[in-house]
Formats: sequence, structure tokens, C-alpha cells
Amino acid sequence: MKRMVSSGILMLFALTTLVLALPEQHPSVSPGAKETRASQLHSMLGHNGKVMVIDVRTPEEYARGHIPEAVNIPINELPAKIQQMHVSKETTIVTMCDHGGRSSRAALELQKMGYKTTSFCRIDSWQKDGYKIKKGKAQPHSD
Repeated sequence: MKRMVSSGILMLFALTTLVLALPEQHPSVSPGAKETRASQLHSMLGHNGKVMVIDVRTPEEYARGHIPEAVNIPINELPAKIQQMHVSKETTIVTMCDHGGRSSRAALELQKMGYKTTSFCRIDSWQKDGYKIKKGKAQPHSD
């Protein structure tokens, strides 16, 4: 009996170790969401400034690194916060997250809310293209 319990504990330990060693899964990109390449976003920000970048990651993720112009609104707070901020429906909005899963969902959600020009960009592609990121906590939103 002790041997079976010991074997069971070892098996559980081995299984737990295996699960923890698996790569972190990122939500997949939502079909139908338009992607903006990092170079396009950089150009948009540099020329006319008529784009709002919303980083939909958690405040902790945002603090580890974000594009300087981005406003942090976690995806679960987006519908309420965007309305509180009174953002024009004509504003070009680009949502961002690490790999596109959350930001593509956010872009589609904004479209459902009536925002005409929405897309998403991946912060990992922003960094791969050589653009700078800023570290630090989000500043409070001004309504």
C-alpha cells in the first residue's frame, strides 16, 4: 500500500513538473480583426497623431514595457472605460497586447460598439522592428 501511495505521489509530481514546463499559451488572434504592422503604426503616430493606442494588457504587463503613446485599459475594463473617456467614434484606435489575441478581440469589440477604424498591433512585433518601449505604470486617464 505504501508503495502505491509513493508511486502515486511521484507520478503526480512528474505530471505537475511536465505541465509547468509547457510553454505559456497565448490567446489566438480573432478571425476578422484587422492587423496594423508596427511600421504602419509608427508612421501613423509620427505624422498626424490622430490615432489612439490602447494597450489592453494588465497594468503589470503594461509596466514591464509599452509603446510610449499607449493608454492602458485592460481588456475586461475596455467597454466601460472607452465610454467614460468620450472617445469620438471617428477616432482611429489601435489596440495592443503581446501576441495579438487580446488586442484582436478588443478591436472587434470596439467595432461592435460603433468605432469605425479599429485594428490591433502586437507589442512583440513593435520591439522586433526596433521601436522603443517605455517602462513604468500607467498614468490615470483624463476623462
